[in-house]
Amino acid sequence: MNKKISLLWVPGHSGIFWNEKADSLAKQVTDFTSFIEWIASEDIIYNLKKQSIQITYDNYRKSKCQALIGHRPDIITISKWTGNRVQDRLIARIISKTIITPGLLHRFNLHPDLLCIVCNEINDNSHILLTCKKYASFRAILWNKLNIIEHNISYDVLLSHAFTNKNHLTIFIQALKYFDIF
Repeated sequence: MNKKISLLWVPGHSGIFWNEKADSLAKQVTDFTSFIEWIASEDIIYNLKKQSIQITYDNYRKSKCQALIGHRPDIITISKWTGNRVQDRLIARIISKTIITPGLLHRFNLHPDLLCIVCNEINDNSHILLTCKKYASFRAILWNKLNIIEHNISYDVLLSHAFTNKNHLTIFIQALKYFDIF
């Protein structure tokens, strides 16, 4: 038709006649047309899963558990690395510090002694993995394989190294059996 067309940006909902007319027509189309027919079911499922994971993550960030446990890779990421429900459960217990140790059993009156017989310290996850003299040689090997240089690290730092990637997670899980945690 030999017409020249120019595209210009105009602010929306500001009373400009043709812009308001375009908005009105777009609203009429959305009111009478089902978009669901135009969207592939795979896209709908993908977006619902993504939204569900985001909601779960947001709820965790706002919970008291996040303050206690801190930031960790989500269990969905870790599950892809292990591919094993037993290992997933083990990692969840490591993260939440609920591995069965003499210290934990003592809290429920199921073990007579709260203290480590070697070090005379509270015998919990942190002690076993970070400071117990009984496991010093295993710890040195694990630190080397996980590229941990500093010797006095926190539980959170250890887990951040262990959960860096699939290889580190595998090394960490295999090492747990030497710490009597497996």
